[in-house]
Amino acid sequence: MEKGVLQILKEMVIKAIEKQFPDSAVYGEEVPQKGSANCFGVTIKSVEQKPLLKGRREQWITICVEYKNQTQKRVKLQSTQNAEMLYDVLSLVGENENQFLSVKMYHNITEKGFCFYAVYYVQIMPIVTEQKMKRLEHNGDKVVGY
Repeated sequence: MEKGVLQILKEMVIKAIEKQFPDSAVYGEEVPQKGSANCFGVTIKSVEQKPLLKGRREQWITICVEYKNQTQKRVKLQSTQNAEMLYDVLSLVGENENQFLSVKMYHNITEKGFCFYAVYYVQIMPIVTEQKMKRLEHNGDKVVGY
């Protein structure tokens, strides 16, 4: 089964975070209660979809990256630095034909870390394959020819 746009985008975000923060664990879901000391959780918070002409669709995909700093609950300096680094890391994710540019990013500092939000705009175009010519039939029998 082919992956959808949401799954591809989520995997690209996870790869970008893993590359920038190799010492931190990255979860493809919300950070568990007993997550590791410094870890990230990547979730898709919302998807807004609007139909366009000729079967195309546009989507606004909001991805939430939650960072938990369990060892230093009161020290917000590291959380702030990591949040600032994510602006550069998540502005353009992906490779080759699967590149996604963030159109809006913001973060909220929490007691144990931060929540970073990145909004990606995607246009989806259907691939239409039309059969140019059907096989000739006459009275239910297939006819030889073009």
